[in-house]
Amino acid sequence: GPRVCALVAVGRDGSRETVASWTVRSGRARVQGGAALHPAQIARFEVRAADGTRLLAVPAA
Repeated sequence: GPRVCALVAVGRDGSRETVASWTVRSGRARVQGGAALHPAQIARFEVRAADGTRLLAVPAA
């Protein structure tokens, strides 16, 4: 069935902020979001399932 996911910005200090959430059904999904963190404060982005399981981690540029 569908899976609820969230995009989380992880700060260099370990703080976490959910910047977007969506439901995955099939095919592609386009997601937009925003964070209160300054870009220099972000260490990485994570995609997490609704139960908190980390599905993907990507370093911030």
